[in-house]
Amino acid sequence: MQSLFYKNAICLSGLIIFTACTSTAVLRPPEYQVPKVQVDEQYKYADLNWTATNTLQPTGAKWWQIYHDPILSQIMQQLNQENLSLQQAQARFRYANALLEQQQAARQPSLSLNTAVNRSGGKNTASNSQFGSEVQASWILDLWGRVGKGLEGQQANLEATDAELQAVKLSQQLLATEAYWNVRILDTQINILQQTQHSYTRSVEILKNQYMAGLIARADVIQAETQLKQVQIQQIEIHRERHLQESILATLQGLSIVQFQLLPQKIVFQVPKLPTQLPSRLLIQRPDVIRAERDLAATHAQLGLAQTAWLPDVSIGLNSTVNSQIFNQLLQSPQYLWSAGLKTATALWDGGKRKAEIAAAQANYDEKSAAYKQAVLNGWKEVEDALMQSASFRQQQMEQAKLSALTVENERVVKRRYNAGLVSYLEVVNAQNLRLQAEQAALELMQLQLKNTAQLIAASGGEI
Repeated sequence: MQSLFYKNAICLSGLIIFTACTSTAVLRPPEYQVPKVQVDEQYKYADLNWTATNTLQPTGAKWWQIYHDPILSQIMQQLNQENLSLQQAQARFRYANALLEQQQAARQPSLSLNTAVNRSGGKNTASNSQFGSEVQASWILDLWGRVGKGLEGQQANLEATDAELQAVKLSQQLLATEAYWNVRILDTQINILQQTQHSYTRSVEILKNQYMAGLIARADVIQAETQLKQVQIQQIEIHRERHLQESILATLQGLSIVQFQLLPQKIVFQVPKLPTQLPSRLLIQRPDVIRAERDLAATHAQLGLAQTAWLPDVSIGLNSTVNSQIFNQLLQSPQYLWSAGLKTATALWDGGKRKAEIAAAQANYDEKSAAYKQAVLNGWKEVEDALMQSASFRQQQMEQAKLSALTVENERVVKRRYNAGLVSYLEVVNAQNLRLQAEQAALELMQLQLKNTAQLIAASGGEI
């Protein structure tokens, strides 16, 4: 027995040496390390220096609560439960978890039981019954770390899928937030246009009476009616856009268009103040950055498996068999056999297939490494863009407020001059249009600011 063991050990050693001579692979793959990404020391549009932090994870905070809007919170709650894109991502996560459990099972010994019952006979032969039972046990020795690398790869894949799930959730939440504020801005625009239409309607009636009295020309009435009709057309366009945004909200919540309706509501818009001094940890917790890094880790494990593919598989096996012609004497049968041994298997020559597989795995790893670095740079750019726009929108809002005040004053002065007969009604129309355009521009700017706050939070990983 001892002599047989030594013979097997010598054969195994010779097999490894022979295959090593035909391969440039390693005995054990290297440990994975997160690549370092060279970035600037601080954001261009923020004052706080970049401090690398690799251990912090996202907290999953309900970031939309910064708006203090209960209806938006209800929409988000429904979205988190019923959004179909989110449910697909959750199913992919469960699938990845099942793959990890399969890989974990590969580390454990396997045990199988085979039983057989046969009955045979013939015309001139007595019938004969045969009972048999066989128990097999095997365990793959992880001498080269292949099983561990496979487990490491599946663990990284699970974490990448979880990051993808968080990315999908954040993306759907961002879309819902933008659609919600679009609806609220459109409601306010409709309200302004309705008030404007009421004012223009009164003006048309007054001008018609003046025309019938011969005080003004027909051209003044036509200009007023044209202006009124333009406001009515704008309302049709805005109502159409509101229905489209409402449909987006319904779909994001997993509802049909019939099942969801967002009633108009008068609200006072207030853009939440977000810090412009952002630490680097907010970028690291972005789901897309986490996913890119975990994809890289999974690819590194695949590279390790390719590098050790030339090494033989070594397993320990145990086999026990019993046979009997009488079932109740099966376990007491003297026909009992057992065997135990060490099994190795490897390919001695594959025409360069393993070398090509290593090259393919290395290329795939290099691609994922570049993708991870690109994800970090993209995240950095999105934060910078959001910070820059935030500061620019604040400056624009101050100037827009001044412009709106000027248009109101201009309309008042022009109306006074028209009543005094100094100018035509065309100047009144122009002044009113300038005032309406200023109000609409202020609302559009508010819409951009609300959208910017959500984008800044998303660019920072869903937490401020």
